[in-house]
Amino acid sequence: MSGGGSSKQNLKVYEFLVETIEKNKPILYIPLAGDAKYRPHHMSLDYIKSILEHLGVKEVTMWTDLNHRTLDELKCFSAIYFSGGSTLTLLKTIKNSDFDNVLRQYYDWGGTIFGQSAGAIIFGSDVTHTTKEKGISGYNPLNLIHSNRLWCHYDHTDEELLCEYSKGEDNAFIALSDGGAIHVTESYRQVISKEAYKFKDGKKKICNLCITLMIINTKMGGMLIINISISGLPE
Repeated sequence: MSGGGSSKQNLKVYEFLVETIEKNKPILYIPLAGDAKYRPHHMSLDYIKSILEHLGVKEVTMWTDLNHRTLDELKCFSAIYFSGGSTLTLLKTIKNSDFDNVLRQYYDWGGTIFGQSAGAIIFGSDVTHTTKEKGISGYNPLNLIHSNRLWCHYDHTDEELLCEYSKGEDNAFIALSDGGAIHVTESYRQVISKEAYKFKDGKKKICNLCITLMIINTKMGGMLIINISISGLPE
């Protein structure tokens, strides 16, 4: 996946995404979790395009202004791709522009959403574990992951911390490792690769619901795709 590991490591994830969409329609790329001073957005776009176009995607369009967007505009895209960076920066941008409302409409309409790292966490039920900033109660995430919170870049060193964080909490953590994939619909759960873990009430369990790539189909056919990768090339 972009932003972590190599394109070879995440090739199956990209292939799975491309297989679920209309390749003749453009993908909308939103890089606004990233720091444009550190890595200009056009560089991230070039990186994403080099991967997706190689797999048959005809066009990748980038938006850096989310104000006054409409559902009709979004319907022109086969998928929306949110890359990684700062979870809170991305969430504030989406909320302050009211893009979250249009995004929900697109999802309910049947659109496909791809989230990576910070671009994935915003679809959980809570983001306070990603920042020390106070007073963010007005920036509630989109909560499309069955009321679970997402923990990115998980490895065994995070286990003790997650067990502690999950004590007494209503919503579980889904801990996502680098790479791996799962396909989730209302009728079945298909694990593509790797394992993920669910932390609830201070206990860890293997989770066969969510892994690094998650697709949740709505009744209208919408899908939410989530991928988490390690740091590296543009996220």
